[in-house]
Amino acid sequence: MLLGVENTSLRKELTDEIRKRTPVSGKLYKRALEVLPGGEVSGVRMFDPWPFYATKAKGAYIWDVDGNQYLDCCMCYGVLLCGHQPPHILSALKAQLDLSIHYGAPLAGEVDLAEKFIKCVPCAERLILCNTGNESIHKAIAIARAYTGKDKVAKFEGCFHGSNEYSSWSVLIFEEFMGPSDRPNKVPMCAGMPMSAEDNLVLLPQSESAFDLIEEYANELSVVILEVMMGPGALSFDTDYLKKLREITSRNGILLLFDEVITGFRLGLGGAQERLGVIPDIATFGKAMGGGTAIGAIGTRWEILDKCLDLMPPLLLSGTFSGNALTVAAANAQLDYLMKNSPQIYLDLETKGDHLRNSFNEFAEAEGYPARATGLGSMFQVHMMAPAPVKPRDRIKEDVQKLDEFALRLRLAGVFLPYPLHIGFISTAHTDKDIEQLLSTLKNTLKATFK
Repeated sequence: MLLGVENTSLRKELTDEIRKRTPVSGKLYKRALEVLPGGEVSGVRMFDPWPFYATKAKGAYIWDVDGNQYLDCCMCYGVLLCGHQPPHILSALKAQLDLSIHYGAPLAGEVDLAEKFIKCVPCAERLILCNTGNESIHKAIAIARAYTGKDKVAKFEGCFHGSNEYSSWSVLIFEEFMGPSDRPNKVPMCAGMPMSAEDNLVLLPQSESAFDLIEEYANELSVVILEVMMGPGALSFDTDYLKKLREITSRNGILLLFDEVITGFRLGLGGAQERLGVIPDIATFGKAMGGGTAIGAIGTRWEILDKCLDLMPPLLLSGTFSGNALTVAAANAQLDYLMKNSPQIYLDLETKGDHLRNSFNEFAEAEGYPARATGLGSMFQVHMMAPAPVKPRDRIKEDVQKLDEFALRLRLAGVFLPYPLHIGFISTAHTDKDIEQLLSTLKNTLKATFK
Protein backbone atom coordinates (compact mmCIF):
# COMPACT_ATOMS: atom_id res chain seq x y z
CA MET A 1 0.00 0.00 0.00
CA LEU A 2 1.17 3.55 -0.73
CA LEU A 3 2.69 5.14 2.37
CA GLY A 4 0.16 7.37 4.14
CA VAL A 5 -2.92 6.05 2.32
CA GLU A 6 -5.86 5.02 4.49
CA ASN A 7 -7.71 1.80 3.77
CA THR A 8 -11.06 3.45 3.12
CA SER A 9 -14.26 1.81 1.91
CA LEU A 10 -13.67 3.32 -1.55
CA ARG A 11 -10.17 1.92 -1.63
CA LYS A 12 -11.48 -1.51 -0.64
CA GLU A 13 -14.06 -1.30 -3.41
CA LEU A 14 -11.36 -0.56 -6.00
CA THR A 15 -8.95 -3.24 -4.80
CA ASP A 16 -11.76 -5.78 -4.59
CA GLU A 17 -12.56 -5.09 -8.24
CA ILE A 18 -8.90 -5.71 -9.14
CA ARG A 19 -9.07 -9.00 -7.23
CA LYS A 20 -12.21 -9.95 -9.13
CA ARG A 21 -10.61 -9.27 -12.51
CA THR A 22 -7.27 -10.95 -11.78
CA PRO A 23 -7.93 -14.18 -9.84
CA VAL A 24 -5.20 -16.21 -11.56
CA SER A 25 -2.64 -13.49 -10.80
CA GLY A 26 -3.87 -13.60 -7.20
CA LYS A 27 -3.18 -17.32 -6.96
CA LEU A 28 0.30 -16.86 -8.46
CA TYR A 29 1.02 -14.04 -6.02
CA LYS A 30 -0.03 -16.21 -3.09
CA ARG A 31 2.46 -18.86 -4.24
CA ALA A 32 5.14 -16.21 -4.79
CA LEU A 33 4.80 -14.98 -1.21
CA GLU A 34 6.05 -18.39 -0.08
CA VAL A 35 9.23 -18.36 -2.18
CA LEU A 36 10.16 -14.77 -3.14
CA PRO A 37 10.92 -11.74 -0.91
CA GLY A 38 7.61 -9.94 -0.54
CA GLY A 39 6.35 -12.07 -3.39
CA GLU A 40 8.40 -10.11 -5.91
CA VAL A 41 11.67 -10.42 -7.83
CA SER A 42 11.81 -6.60 -7.92
CA GLY A 43 9.96 -4.59 -5.29
CA VAL A 44 8.88 -1.85 -7.70
CA ARG A 45 6.61 -4.31 -9.50
CA MET A 46 4.25 -4.50 -6.53
CA PHE A 47 0.68 -3.33 -7.01
CA ASP A 48 -2.10 -3.38 -4.43
CA PRO A 49 -3.66 -5.88 -3.84
CA TRP A 50 -1.28 -7.78 -6.11
CA PRO A 51 0.49 -7.24 -9.44
CA PHE A 52 -0.84 -8.78 -12.61
CA TYR A 53 1.28 -11.59 -14.06
CA ALA A 54 2.11 -11.03 -17.72
CA THR A 55 1.65 -13.73 -20.34
CA LYS A 56 2.34 -11.96 -23.65
CA ALA A 57 2.96 -8.54 -25.16
CA LYS A 58 2.98 -6.98 -28.61
CA GLY A 59 3.62 -3.44 -29.75
CA ALA A 60 2.12 -1.05 -27.20
CA TYR A 61 0.00 -3.69 -25.39
CA ILE A 62 0.48 -6.32 -22.71
CA TRP A 63 -1.82 -9.14 -21.54
CA ASP A 64 -2.05 -10.84 -18.16
CA VAL A 65 -2.72 -14.46 -17.27
CA ASP A 66 -6.39 -13.64 -16.69
CA GLY A 67 -6.79 -12.43 -20.28
CA ASN A 68 -6.91 -8.70 -19.48
CA GLN A 69 -5.33 -6.35 -22.04
CA TYR A 70 -3.52 -3.17 -20.98
CA LEU A 71 -2.11 -0.23 -22.86
CA ASP A 72 1.48 -0.48 -21.70
CA CYS A 73 2.96 2.80 -20.47
CA CYS A 74 5.53 1.07 -18.28
CA MET A 75 7.46 -0.33 -21.25
CA CYS A 76 9.61 -2.38 -18.90
CA TYR A 77 10.51 0.81 -16.99
CA GLY A 78 11.75 2.55 -20.12
CA VAL A 79 13.61 -0.39 -21.69
CA LEU A 80 11.26 -0.89 -24.64
CA LEU A 81 11.80 2.25 -26.67
CA CYS A 82 10.47 0.47 -29.76
CA GLY A 83 7.68 -1.42 -28.00
CA HIS A 84 7.23 -5.14 -27.48
CA GLN A 85 8.69 -7.52 -30.06
CA PRO A 86 10.19 -4.99 -32.49
CA PRO A 87 11.16 -6.83 -35.70
CA HIS A 88 14.75 -5.55 -35.82
CA ILE A 89 15.45 -6.92 -32.32
CA LEU A 90 13.71 -10.25 -32.88
CA SER A 91 15.61 -10.78 -36.13
CA ALA A 92 18.98 -10.06 -34.49
CA LEU A 93 18.27 -12.38 -31.57
CA LYS A 94 17.10 -15.24 -33.78
CA ALA A 95 20.18 -14.93 -35.97
CA GLN A 96 22.47 -15.02 -32.92
CA LEU A 97 20.64 -17.99 -31.39
CA ASP A 98 21.52 -19.99 -34.49
CA LEU A 99 25.19 -19.41 -33.62
CA SER A 100 25.37 -19.47 -29.81
CA ILE A 101 23.90 -17.95 -26.69
CA HIS A 102 27.23 -16.84 -25.22
CA TYR A 103 30.91 -17.51 -25.84
CA GLY A 104 33.04 -16.36 -22.94
CA ALA A 105 35.39 -14.98 -25.59
CA PRO A 106 35.56 -11.66 -27.44
CA LEU A 107 33.30 -11.26 -30.45
CA ALA A 108 33.38 -8.87 -33.37
CA GLY A 109 29.99 -7.45 -32.44
CA GLU A 110 31.30 -5.84 -29.26
CA VAL A 111 33.80 -3.82 -31.30
CA ASP A 112 31.03 -2.78 -33.69
CA LEU A 113 28.85 -1.75 -30.75
CA ALA A 114 31.60 0.30 -29.13
CA GLU A 115 32.27 2.19 -32.37
CA LYS A 116 28.57 3.04 -32.75
CA PHE A 117 28.22 4.03 -29.12
CA ILE A 118 31.21 6.37 -29.27
CA LYS A 119 29.88 7.91 -32.45
CA CYS A 120 26.57 8.68 -30.75
CA VAL A 121 27.50 9.74 -27.20
CA PRO A 122 29.37 13.09 -26.86
CA CYS A 123 31.33 12.24 -23.68
CA ALA A 124 32.37 8.78 -24.84
CA GLU A 125 35.81 7.92 -26.21
CA ARG A 126 35.78 4.53 -24.50
CA LEU A 127 32.92 2.10 -23.77
CA ILE A 128 32.67 -0.25 -20.78
CA LEU A 129 29.97 -2.90 -21.12
CA CYS A 130 28.21 -4.48 -18.16
CA ASN A 131 24.85 -6.08 -17.48
CA THR A 132 22.52 -3.48 -15.94
CA GLY A 133 22.24 0.23 -15.36
CA ASN A 134 22.63 -0.49 -11.67
CA GLU A 135 25.96 -2.20 -12.29
CA SER A 136 27.11 0.62 -14.54
CA ILE A 137 26.65 3.12 -11.69
CA HIS A 138 28.68 0.94 -9.34
CA LYS A 139 31.56 0.66 -11.82
CA ALA A 140 31.41 4.33 -12.81
CA ILE A 141 31.85 5.37 -9.17
CA ALA A 142 34.87 3.04 -8.94
CA ILE A 143 36.33 4.68 -12.06
CA ALA A 144 35.88 8.15 -10.55
CA ARG A 145 37.56 7.15 -7.30
CA ALA A 146 40.43 5.44 -9.07
CA TYR A 147 41.01 8.40 -11.38
CA THR A 148 40.84 11.16 -8.74
CA GLY A 149 42.29 9.26 -5.78
CA LYS A 150 39.44 10.63 -3.63
CA ASP A 151 36.70 8.71 -1.84
CA LYS A 152 33.64 10.90 -1.37
CA VAL A 153 30.67 10.81 -3.74
CA ALA A 154 28.12 13.61 -4.07
CA LYS A 155 24.54 12.93 -5.19
CA PHE A 156 21.43 15.07 -5.39
CA GLU A 157 18.40 14.68 -3.16
CA GLY A 158 15.57 13.05 -5.13
CA CYS A 159 17.75 11.31 -7.73
CA PHE A 160 17.66 7.52 -8.07
CA HIS A 161 20.75 5.58 -9.09
CA GLY A 162 19.81 2.01 -8.32
CA SER A 163 20.73 0.04 -5.21
CA ASN A 164 24.38 1.02 -4.94
CA GLU A 165 25.32 1.72 -1.34
CA TYR A 166 26.62 5.18 -2.26
CA SER A 167 23.51 6.23 -4.15
CA SER A 168 20.58 4.71 -2.22
CA TRP A 169 20.08 7.79 -0.09
CA SER A 170 17.36 10.46 0.04
CA VAL A 171 15.47 9.28 -3.02
CA LEU A 172 11.93 9.34 -1.61
CA ILE A 173 10.16 12.29 -0.03
CA PHE A 174 9.85 12.02 3.77
CA GLU A 175 9.27 15.52 5.11
CA GLU A 176 9.92 14.61 8.75
CA PHE A 177 13.41 13.22 8.00
CA MET A 178 14.72 15.41 5.19
CA GLY A 179 16.17 18.23 7.27
CA PRO A 180 17.00 21.75 6.04
CA SER A 181 16.65 22.46 2.33
CA ASP A 182 20.16 23.91 1.97
CA ARG A 183 21.88 21.00 3.78
CA PRO A 184 19.54 18.01 3.54
CA ASN A 185 19.82 15.01 5.81
CA LYS A 186 21.10 11.73 4.40
CA VAL A 187 18.07 9.44 4.62
CA PRO A 188 18.78 5.77 3.83
CA MET A 189 16.51 4.23 1.20
CA CYS A 190 17.11 0.65 2.25
CA ALA A 191 18.61 -1.50 4.97
CA GLY A 192 22.05 -3.06 4.87
CA MET A 193 24.17 -0.05 3.91
CA PRO A 194 27.41 0.32 5.94
CA MET A 195 28.08 3.46 7.97
CA SER A 196 31.19 4.04 5.86
CA ALA A 197 28.91 4.66 2.88
CA GLU A 198 27.19 7.53 4.69
CA ASP A 199 30.55 8.92 5.78
CA ASN A 200 31.68 9.04 2.14
CA LEU A 201 28.49 10.62 0.83
CA VAL A 202 27.77 14.32 0.32
CA LEU A 203 24.06 14.97 -0.23
CA LEU A 204 23.26 17.95 -2.43
CA PRO A 205 20.08 20.03 -2.64
CA GLN A 206 18.78 21.09 -6.04
CA SER A 207 19.60 24.73 -5.34
CA GLU A 208 22.50 27.15 -5.34
CA SER A 209 23.51 25.75 -1.95
CA ALA A 210 24.79 22.65 -3.75
CA PHE A 211 27.63 24.67 -5.23
CA ASP A 212 28.75 25.80 -1.77
CA LEU A 213 28.78 22.18 -0.56
CA ILE A 214 30.82 21.08 -3.58
CA GLU A 215 33.39 23.79 -2.91
CA GLU A 216 33.47 22.86 0.79
CA TYR A 217 34.22 19.19 0.08
CA ALA A 218 36.23 19.71 -3.12
CA ASN A 219 39.44 18.17 -1.76
CA GLU A 220 37.60 14.95 -0.84
CA LEU A 221 35.06 14.62 -3.66
CA SER A 222 35.74 12.21 -6.50
CA VAL A 223 32.50 12.67 -8.40
CA VAL A 224 29.15 14.44 -8.53
CA ILE A 225 26.39 12.21 -9.87
CA LEU A 226 22.89 13.15 -11.03
CA GLU A 227 19.99 12.21 -13.28
CA VAL A 228 19.43 15.07 -15.73
CA MET A 229 15.76 14.09 -15.62
CA MET A 230 15.00 12.49 -12.28
CA GLY A 231 13.26 9.14 -12.46
CA PRO A 232 11.29 9.85 -9.28
CA GLY A 233 8.88 12.57 -10.39
CA ALA A 234 10.10 13.10 -13.97
CA LEU A 235 11.61 16.43 -12.90
CA SER A 236 14.44 18.04 -14.85
CA PHE A 237 17.47 20.10 -13.95
CA ASP A 238 17.71 23.56 -15.50
CA THR A 239 20.31 23.81 -18.28
CA ASP A 240 21.98 26.89 -16.79
CA TYR A 241 22.22 25.09 -13.46
CA LEU A 242 23.95 22.15 -15.14
CA LYS A 243 26.38 24.48 -16.92
CA LYS A 244 27.37 26.01 -13.59
CA LEU A 245 27.74 22.54 -12.12
CA ARG A 246 30.00 21.61 -15.02
CA GLU A 247 32.19 24.66 -14.42
CA ILE A 248 32.52 24.12 -10.66
CA THR A 249 33.37 20.41 -10.91
CA SER A 250 35.94 21.04 -13.65
CA ARG A 251 37.58 23.83 -11.70
CA ASN A 252 37.88 21.67 -8.57
CA GLY A 253 39.15 18.47 -10.20
CA ILE A 254 35.89 16.61 -9.54
CA LEU A 255 34.38 14.35 -12.18
CA LEU A 256 30.80 14.96 -13.32
CA LEU A 257 28.73 11.82 -13.88
CA PHE A 258 25.40 11.87 -15.71
CA ASP A 259 23.18 8.90 -14.96
CA GLU A 260 21.57 8.40 -18.39
CA VAL A 261 20.20 4.93 -17.68
CA ILE A 262 16.72 6.31 -18.40
CA THR A 263 17.49 9.17 -20.82
CA GLY A 264 20.25 7.48 -22.84
CA PHE A 265 19.12 6.70 -26.41
CA ARG A 266 15.58 7.72 -25.37
CA LEU A 267 15.91 11.51 -25.55
CA GLY A 268 18.10 11.23 -28.62
CA LEU A 269 21.13 9.39 -29.95
CA GLY A 270 23.36 11.45 -27.66
CA GLY A 271 21.03 11.36 -24.69
CA ALA A 272 20.37 14.29 -22.36
CA GLN A 273 23.96 15.54 -22.61
CA GLU A 274 23.64 16.15 -26.34
CA ARG A 275 20.19 17.69 -25.98
CA LEU A 276 21.31 20.17 -23.31
CA GLY A 277 24.84 20.78 -24.53
CA VAL A 278 26.43 19.95 -21.17
CA ILE A 279 29.04 17.20 -21.45
CA PRO A 280 29.95 15.14 -18.38
CA ASP A 281 33.18 13.26 -17.75
CA ILE A 282 31.35 9.94 -17.36
CA ALA A 283 27.86 8.78 -18.29
CA THR A 284 26.04 5.56 -17.49
CA PHE A 285 23.52 3.84 -19.75
CA GLY A 286 21.16 0.88 -19.77
CA LYS A 287 17.47 0.26 -20.57
CA ALA A 288 16.69 1.51 -24.13
CA MET A 289 20.19 0.76 -25.44
CA GLY A 290 19.69 -3.00 -25.11
CA GLY A 291 16.44 -3.22 -27.07
CA GLY A 292 14.90 -5.40 -24.35
CA THR A 293 17.98 -7.36 -23.27
CA ALA A 294 19.86 -6.79 -20.01
CA ILE A 295 22.60 -4.21 -20.56
CA GLY A 296 24.65 -1.60 -18.79
CA ALA A 297 27.22 0.74 -20.31
CA ILE A 298 29.63 3.45 -19.31
CA GLY A 299 31.00 6.09 -21.63
CA THR A 300 34.03 8.18 -20.66
CA ARG A 301 37.13 9.94 -22.00
CA TRP A 302 40.10 7.82 -22.99
CA GLU A 303 42.54 9.50 -20.55
CA ILE A 304 40.27 8.76 -17.57
CA LEU A 305 40.01 5.06 -18.31
CA ASP A 306 43.61 4.66 -19.43
CA LYS A 307 44.90 6.20 -16.20
CA CYS A 308 42.72 3.84 -14.18
CA LEU A 309 44.07 0.84 -16.06
CA ASP A 310 47.66 1.99 -15.54
CA LEU A 311 47.33 2.14 -11.76
CA MET A 312 48.89 -0.54 -9.56
CA PRO A 313 46.74 -2.43 -8.89
CA PRO A 314 44.67 -1.41 -11.91
CA LEU A 315 40.94 -0.84 -12.10
CA LEU A 316 39.09 -4.16 -12.35
CA LEU A 317 36.54 -4.45 -15.15
CA SER A 318 35.10 -7.93 -15.50
CA GLY A 319 31.87 -9.87 -15.69
CA THR A 320 30.97 -13.28 -17.09
CA PHE A 321 27.90 -11.94 -18.86
CA SER A 322 29.28 -8.52 -19.82
CA GLY A 323 29.07 -8.22 -23.58
CA ASN A 324 27.24 -11.52 -23.95
CA ALA A 325 26.39 -12.49 -27.50
CA LEU A 326 22.60 -12.03 -27.30
CA THR A 327 22.84 -8.60 -25.66
CA VAL A 328 25.49 -7.43 -28.13
CA ALA A 329 23.37 -8.60 -31.07
CA ALA A 330 20.28 -6.82 -29.77
CA ALA A 331 22.16 -3.63 -28.86
CA ASN A 332 23.82 -3.48 -32.28
CA ALA A 333 20.43 -3.90 -33.95
CA GLN A 334 18.95 -1.21 -31.72
CA LEU A 335 21.69 1.34 -32.41
CA ASP A 336 21.59 0.56 -36.13
CA TYR A 337 17.84 1.18 -36.15
CA LEU A 338 18.04 4.38 -34.13
CA MET A 339 20.95 5.80 -36.11
CA LYS A 340 19.19 5.04 -39.39
CA ASN A 341 15.90 6.62 -38.28
CA SER A 342 17.26 9.58 -36.32
CA PRO A 343 16.24 12.35 -35.86
CA GLN A 344 12.71 11.61 -37.09
CA ILE A 345 12.08 8.86 -34.56
CA TYR A 346 12.87 11.25 -31.69
CA LEU A 347 10.90 14.13 -33.18
CA ASP A 348 7.84 11.88 -33.41
CA LEU A 349 8.22 10.70 -29.81
CA GLU A 350 8.71 14.27 -28.61
CA THR A 351 5.60 15.44 -30.44
CA LYS A 352 3.50 12.68 -28.88
CA GLY A 353 4.95 13.31 -25.43
CA ASP A 354 4.38 17.06 -25.60
CA HIS A 355 0.81 16.54 -26.80
CA LEU A 356 0.08 14.11 -23.98
CA ARG A 357 1.51 16.29 -21.21
CA ASN A 358 0.21 19.61 -22.50
CA SER A 359 -3.30 18.33 -23.25
CA PHE A 360 -3.60 16.69 -19.83
CA ASN A 361 -2.39 19.84 -18.07
CA GLU A 362 -4.72 22.10 -20.06
CA PHE A 363 -7.65 19.84 -19.20
CA ALA A 364 -6.77 19.65 -15.50
CA GLU A 365 -6.32 23.40 -15.23
CA ALA A 366 -9.53 24.20 -17.12
CA GLU A 367 -11.53 21.83 -14.91
CA GLY A 368 -9.87 23.02 -11.72
CA TYR A 369 -8.33 19.66 -10.82
CA PRO A 370 -5.15 19.76 -8.69
CA ALA A 371 -3.22 17.48 -11.01
CA ARG A 372 -0.37 18.06 -13.43
CA ALA A 373 1.91 16.01 -15.69
CA THR A 374 5.67 16.50 -15.87
CA GLY A 375 8.32 14.92 -18.06
CA LEU A 376 10.44 15.29 -21.14
CA GLY A 377 10.40 13.71 -24.59
CA SER A 378 8.68 10.32 -24.44
CA MET A 379 8.48 10.31 -20.62
CA PHE A 380 5.71 11.55 -18.35
CA GLN A 381 4.46 11.38 -14.79
CA VAL A 382 1.12 12.46 -13.33
CA HIS A 383 1.12 14.29 -9.99
CA MET A 384 -1.83 14.98 -7.73
CA MET A 385 -0.92 18.60 -7.11
CA ALA A 386 -0.97 21.97 -8.85
CA PRO A 387 1.09 23.76 -9.90
CA ALA A 388 3.40 21.00 -11.13
CA PRO A 389 6.40 20.20 -8.94
CA VAL A 390 9.76 21.56 -10.04
CA LYS A 391 12.04 20.17 -7.34
CA PRO A 392 11.81 16.96 -5.31
CA ARG A 393 10.71 18.73 -2.13
CA ASP A 394 7.76 20.29 -3.94
CA ARG A 395 6.19 16.82 -3.92
CA ILE A 396 5.67 17.06 -0.16
CA LYS A 397 2.41 18.83 -1.09
CA GLU A 398 1.18 15.95 -3.24
CA ASP A 399 -2.15 14.39 -2.25
CA VAL A 400 -1.12 10.75 -1.71
CA GLN A 401 -4.72 9.65 -1.11
CA LYS A 402 -5.79 10.90 -4.55
CA LEU A 403 -2.61 9.57 -6.13
CA ASP A 404 -3.39 6.11 -4.80
CA GLU A 405 -7.01 6.25 -5.98
CA PHE A 406 -5.99 7.53 -9.41
CA ALA A 407 -3.48 4.69 -9.80
CA LEU A 408 -6.04 2.02 -8.87
CA ARG A 409 -8.65 3.48 -11.22
CA LEU A 410 -6.13 3.72 -14.05
CA ARG A 411 -5.28 0.01 -13.72
CA LEU A 412 -9.00 -0.84 -13.82
CA ALA A 413 -9.31 1.33 -16.94
CA GLY A 414 -6.73 -0.83 -18.72
CA VAL A 415 -3.57 1.30 -18.50
CA PHE A 416 -0.37 -0.24 -17.17
CA LEU A 417 1.68 2.22 -15.17
CA PRO A 418 3.87 1.11 -12.26
CA TYR A 419 2.22 1.72 -8.90
CA PRO A 420 1.76 4.31 -7.59
CA LEU A 421 2.25 6.31 -10.81
CA HIS A 422 5.92 5.81 -11.49
CA ILE A 423 7.33 7.63 -14.50
CA GLY A 424 5.52 6.50 -17.66
CA PHE A 425 6.97 5.84 -21.09
CA ILE A 426 5.64 5.87 -24.62
CA SER A 427 7.35 4.01 -27.43
CA THR A 428 7.54 4.07 -31.19
CA ALA A 429 4.85 1.38 -31.08
CA HIS A 430 2.36 3.82 -29.52
CA THR A 431 0.31 5.16 -32.42
CA ASP A 432 -1.51 8.49 -32.50
CA LYS A 433 -4.67 6.52 -31.74
CA ASP A 434 -3.00 4.94 -28.69
CA ILE A 435 -1.95 8.36 -27.42
CA GLU A 436 -5.49 9.70 -27.80
CA GLN A 437 -6.83 6.64 -26.00
CA LEU A 438 -4.32 7.17 -23.19
CA LEU A 439 -5.16 10.85 -22.94
CA SER A 440 -8.88 10.13 -22.82
CA THR A 441 -8.36 7.51 -20.11
CA LEU A 442 -6.21 9.87 -18.03
CA LYS A 443 -8.89 12.58 -18.25
CA ASN A 444 -11.77 10.25 -17.42
CA THR A 445 -9.84 8.71 -14.55
CA LEU A 446 -9.08 12.18 -13.20
CA LYS A 447 -12.78 13.05 -13.36
CA ALA A 448 -13.69 9.90 -11.46
CA THR A 449 -11.02 10.55 -8.82
CA PHE A 450 -12.29 14.04 -8.05
CA LYS A 451 -16.03 13.48 -8.53
